[in-house]
Amino acid sequence: MSDFKPSMFTILMVDDNPKNLQLLGSTLRNEGYQLEFATSGATALSWLDKKQFDLILLDIMMPGMSGFEVCEQLRKNQNLADVPVIFLTAKTEKESIVYGFKLGAQDYVTKPFDTSELLARVRTHLELRYNKEQLKNINQTLEEKVRERTNELRISNEKLQKANDELMNLDKAKSEFLHIISHEIRTPLNGIKGSLEIMKEYDLNESVQRLFNILDLSVMRLENFSITALKITQLKMKQYSLDIQPLPFGVLISTILTKASQKVIKKSLQVVQNIHDINDVVMGDFELLSTCLTSVFDNAINFSKPNGTITINSKVVDQTYLIEIEDEGPGFSKKAMDNLFKLFSPGEKHINENEGIELALAKLIMNAHSGDIEAQNIKKGGALVRLSFPKNSN
Repeated sequence: MSDFKPSMFTILMVDDNPKNLQLLGSTLRNEGYQLEFATSGATALSWLDKKQFDLILLDIMMPGMSGFEVCEQLRKNQNLADVPVIFLTAKTEKESIVYGFKLGAQDYVTKPFDTSELLARVRTHLELRYNKEQLKNINQTLEEKVRERTNELRISNEKLQKANDELMNLDKAKSEFLHIISHEIRTPLNGIKGSLEIMKEYDLNESVQRLFNILDLSVMRLENFSITALKITQLKMKQYSLDIQPLPFGVLISTILTKASQKVIKKSLQVVQNIHDINDVVMGDFELLSTCLTSVFDNAINFSKPNGTITINSKVVDQTYLIEIEDEGPGFSKKAMDNLFKLFSPGEKHINENEGIELALAKLIMNAHSGDIEAQNIKKGGALVRLSFPKNSN
């Protein structure tokens, strides 16, 4: 122990022979130790009640109370249980030495004393005690730091939980808001649509007819948004009851082509189909999956150049059915790729006019079917969106 200094330690010497105390005391004091003396067992115990000692040198053979009895008494005191005891004895009988160890002594020194041996034993036990105390202090410090860190983590977890609860509440509020908005929009929309249908029967001049066409288109877009918002709300709040049934690829693809036929014709697009097997079947909700595929296909139409080509591929890889829709448009921008399937997070390009909400719905629909949707740019130009369905989905 490099920082060992005898002056740091106080030793209690207990012996009924004043000459032994004088001799032993001079030796230890010359080394720098602090000393106290007792000439009887009772006096020693009185000292130990009043002061803390680092080591006790205890004579065994004393009148009244022997060193054995003193050791037995101090070991019963919890505050003194760790104070090292070195017996001073003229006895060399093995039984006495063993008995002393059983009572809790750490060592013994026989009389007459060998100064070097005595100092070595005293130093050894004081170093052990000092190191033990240091280790105890280190452990206490570590335990305190662990408690502090645990408390910090607890507070951080509580804050995180609170923040998470707030986010959940916000998400729930957002979903409820979409639900309310979609219903509130659809009610007046039905009235407007009915009025438009009636007014279409009238013979209107070209300018008024053009205005009615714009109005009709706007109402249709607003209705589509309302329907999409409602489905998103139902899926996010898990209020949508899936009607699972076997759906052939051919039926799904035919459905989306029928819905988008006017848009395809208007842009003079060519649709190429590479279908693995039109009878390949996935298990799913027809309304949701047709909505999902229509959203992806519409996105490809919107960003295709006139007279361009859209390719629909279907294939089976391992235990997964894949449907891929390719276009020859400008591809996805980096911002679009980062936010493509997130609600209300449009990219710069390649997202429809509903602020990306339909592709977000497509993602929710695929999640509900234990499937996935991903997008990538094609090296030769254009973009590809891939839908994957587990073959054993049900």
